[in-house]
Amino acid sequence: MRRLICFLIAFTTFCAFGQQPFLGVRQWTALRDESSGAAPYENLRYLTGLHRVPATAEFDQAAQFVLQRAREYGLADAHGEQFPIDGTRHYGLMRSYLAWTVEEARLWEIRPQHLLLGDWTTDPIHLADYSHSADVETELVDIGNGASEADYTGKDVRGKIVLANGVLARVQELAIGQHGAVGIVSDMPNQTTAWSGLDTTVVRWGHLDARQPSGFAFMVSRQTAEALRSPLRNGEHVILNARVKATVGPGHWTVVTATIPGADSAAGEIVYSCHLDHERPGANDNGSGCVTILESARVLARLIDSGQLPQPKRTLRFVWGPEVEGTMAFLATHPEIKQRLRANIHMDMVGGDPFKNKSVFHATGTPWSLPSFVTDVGAVFLDAIRTAASEYAEGETPADAGIVETRAGGQGTRNELIADVTPYSSGSDHDDYDSSTIAVPSLYLRDWPDIYIHTDHDNLDQIDATKLRRVALLGAASGYVYASVTAQQLPTLVPFLTAQAEARLAQVFGAAQQLVDDPQLEAGVAWYEARNLVNQTLQRESATLRSIVEFTGGPAEADAGGAKALADQATIFQNWLDKQAKLRGARGTAPTAPWASASDARRVPMRIGEFGPLTYQNDNVLLARLGKERYAKIKLINSEATQLLNVRDQSELYAYEIVNFVNGKRTVGEIRDVVSAEYGPLPVNLVADYLDACAEAGVIRWK
Repeated sequence: MRRLICFLIAFTTFCAFGQQPFLGVRQWTALRDESSGAAPYENLRYLTGLHRVPATAEFDQAAQFVLQRAREYGLADAHGEQFPIDGTRHYGLMRSYLAWTVEEARLWEIRPQHLLLGDWTTDPIHLADYSHSADVETELVDIGNGASEADYTGKDVRGKIVLANGVLARVQELAIGQHGAVGIVSDMPNQTTAWSGLDTTVVRWGHLDARQPSGFAFMVSRQTAEALRSPLRNGEHVILNARVKATVGPGHWTVVTATIPGADSAAGEIVYSCHLDHERPGANDNGSGCVTILESARVLARLIDSGQLPQPKRTLRFVWGPEVEGTMAFLATHPEIKQRLRANIHMDMVGGDPFKNKSVFHATGTPWSLPSFVTDVGAVFLDAIRTAASEYAEGETPADAGIVETRAGGQGTRNELIADVTPYSSGSDHDDYDSSTIAVPSLYLRDWPDIYIHTDHDNLDQIDATKLRRVALLGAASGYVYASVTAQQLPTLVPFLTAQAEARLAQVFGAAQQLVDDPQLEAGVAWYEARNLVNQTLQRESATLRSIVEFTGGPAEADAGGAKALADQATIFQNWLDKQAKLRGARGTAPTAPWASASDARRVPMRIGEFGPLTYQNDNVLLARLGKERYAKIKLINSEATQLLNVRDQSELYAYEIVNFVNGKRTVGEIRDVVSAEYGPLPVNLVADYLDACAEAGVIRWK
């Protein structure tokens, strides 16, 4: 009977795991059985007790805890490093920020009621980051949004505290910097979702501009803010007492790193990243990512050390630091490590219970500027875990095969895994790795949306230990493949990856047909954009195949068969597009690129200067170098582009990719074509105008 049970478990594992060429069933089973949701859940319990603002004592305390665990788990060269920050020092293109120390902070309502509205000691999220010292008792003035001059018309705020719900740094600039207010009470919403505003008790995180010399802000719930607004609307006076004892100035960022050494020191490294910083509790964002890469590290170290997995060829590196800032400081200080990096797994919010957080788990691909097989590897293992979870939820497999966590005090659910694979999306350290001057392709793992992000409700109650286990397994399996894959596997890998590419190419044919049928596009333009979409997708998918050959050092012709199959498939559809164009009266040859200026389209930009993308947590390179007036005139990021694109926040993605595609060979017209295929048609003059601004800022030059 025992043999029969073992056989059935092995059989269900094989079925759930499916046919894929990256790992054998025994390797996958070893990874699965070693993975735990209880271990990361308990590590998260500790982290959520710390207010982990970068460059503070509690962040360093969190870093010390992670370092201790890394050493306990047997990782090599586990150590912490400190990187000086003073508001002027640069790490690559990124300007450093400042440190912040708080001794105490309280906000009281004195009249009409005597109420404690916020206390740093018990709930530090109430004090906005980088608040300065103050000791005042004064009137409260409601200024509505507070982010525009019109909000101050007819209101005297000098020497008073303002109540506002606009963007906090902008309210600080106007209310405190220009109109003389001493502080702010804010119920500013952030990271809005379909559920935003439904729970009026949450307190949202906020931060001020640390470079401003004075001012403080207390964050309150919408419920509390409404209780303050009500008497103000009735003409009553509301008196508040605010006491803050805090300093802003030079300090350091702390980054912890450790490795699992590879067999070939010259073969490069695979880096796992996360961000350790966040307001307390910060459970899903991003305590979950930190403890989950730690669990992936524990699993891999244990299995490699015991001989259940062969030592990988490439070194596995793990990095914990402040979001984006720590990554840039670490890579700028260690150019030798930056040169060795071959792939990245980034985890930012990976443990939320989807039925509580209203979230979907996403494996996010690389941008088109950096096509890579790393996404396909992650997608294969995600599908295996999702299938196993579904079969378990339906009662078809045992708990271990379903990868559930039963050891975490009942915190592990038995739910299916709600997950998908999505195109590139910005917002965390993977932006740095994926940028063209670092060019380390990232598998970005994340929950989105999350109704509790950046609030005091982002706590352990919203975390699913089963999901932590599943994502740790996904991270461990993907990283082990990146670290182990060799050219000898190409005969099986290339056909598999070709099939994935063909499926994506077929999906794009549908999108191209929609362009042809778009009644708002002139026939010649529609044909051009449709054909461009197919051509650019073919180039991207061919480059994705080529990436596995280059990654493993295989022969140049190893992907030839796959590339030909993709080209043949694309040709069939391109011929169909040409027939459609002819039937609709469009010209049979390529028209001038849409909206194109010939002089703009022919220019060739090339990168110069430091490394990294152009936007960071606390620094916008173009804004800092060009100033507000010139920055506001950049067409891609002003209202003109927003109206033209008709998609919220798309300008940020266009800007990121435009610079990524600058290589000293592509013309502006060619860059326009590829970003238009990736995100939608874009006028070439907007691309040229944005690159002109980059040239003025010293990021690129015209060849």
